[in-house]
Amino acid sequence: MNRLKLVILLIFAFSMKLSAQNVVHLCIGDNHNFGVPDNPTSFFDWSISDPSLATINSGNGTHHILIDLNNKGVFQLLVKEIDANGCSGYDSILVEIHALPNPNIFAIGSTSFCEEESVLLQVDSNYVTQSWNNGTTTFYTYADTSGNYYVNVTDTNGCSNNSNAINVVAHPNPIADFSINGICANIPSQFMNTSTVSTGNIVSSIWYLGNGDVVNGDSLLYTYTFSGDYYTQLFITSDYGCLDSIGKWYYIYDPPIASFEYNPFTVSTLQPEMNFVTTTSNFISVFWDFDDSTYSVLPNPLHEFEDPGTHDVMLMVTDSNQCIDSVMHRITMYYDFVLYIPNSFTPNDDGENDNFGPKGIRMEKYESYEFTVFNRWGEKVFTTDKVSEQWDGENGITGAYTWSIIIIDELGAVRKKVGEVLLIK
Repeated sequence: MNRLKLVILLIFAFSMKLSAQNVVHLCIGDNHNFGVPDNPTSFFDWSISDPSLATINSGNGTHHILIDLNNKGVFQLLVKEIDANGCSGYDSILVEIHALPNPNIFAIGSTSFCEEESVLLQVDSNYVTQSWNNGTTTFYTYADTSGNYYVNVTDTNGCSNNSNAINVVAHPNPIADFSINGICANIPSQFMNTSTVSTGNIVSSIWYLGNGDVVNGDSLLYTYTFSGDYYTQLFITSDYGCLDSIGKWYYIYDPPIASFEYNPFTVSTLQPEMNFVTTTSNFISVFWDFDDSTYSVLPNPLHEFEDPGTHDVMLMVTDSNQCIDSVMHRITMYYDFVLYIPNSFTPNDDGENDNFGPKGIRMEKYESYEFTVFNRWGEKVFTTDKVSEQWDGENGITGAYTWSIIIIDELGAVRKKVGEVLLIK
């Protein structure tokens, strides 16, 4: 048998063709094409010296085959050509199958961090080429966004493989913000924490209030003693340890000074009206509480008190900065005890002076009332505890009678009166 000088063509994924050579270096796990120049009238018989290393996938009998490279090692690939005349020739080549590289990447630092931070990822060795999935081509890369990171390497045998993957989580930073309600000295200012975070929770809020005071808390009430400019800062931390802060200038104003005058100095049940005048400077609104369930928003109201006693009249004023102050004065309304009792009456049914009894003001306000009439022998001829009832002289004869009144007035004072009346028929 004559040995044919055949040329074996190796067709790789990158379409490179090689002439027959002593050893061809390939990588485990790949599929590779092998071929010789075609002769349409020939039959080509291919064989592999160690079928445990590689197997013919397709094409045996033709000039071109596809081989699966299964295991690491060296085998001989042999091809025998038989032409139409029964003449044969052969050629062979050695193929060495190399193991794939097994790169390993590791993180230098935490793989869980906050926005605008990063972690260094590094492959365990230098290879001929390194290609990270974020585009970096060095043996290390900085990961600054969330995702899975890995590297594809190629070794000196031209074999490539992916590394293990490392999951990186970049937590979003919280966004610090706040608002303030109330900017008046000696009145609580409300600091409202309006900070947000897209994932997780805000676990710490620290306020620097511009006057040396530091307060922990979400939202808070704080009272400034003095007016002036203050720079307040809020520092927040999320449950992932991510930070943000914000600072704002604002001015604390002095509140208005509430004051009012009134005239007359006292009132009574007969003269219950009093004039009130707001004497506060630079107010924009007022509110009066007269301590008798009545109120006013007029700057200078006229008020009529109904019940005697003391009334704590309060004025609250508000200025253009929404600062508030209030003041109170105690007003006394005196009780005018007015009671009239006639000294005679004529019960003759003429419609005039037919009944006998006291008359006065605010008698319906008495806490208790007892009115009694006696004859000349001291016998009771009439008694009542109702202010609306009077003696009509029934069964009475012309003559003098005595009477007594015992009253507890609306202020709780006990008042007693006695006297005489002449019944005329």
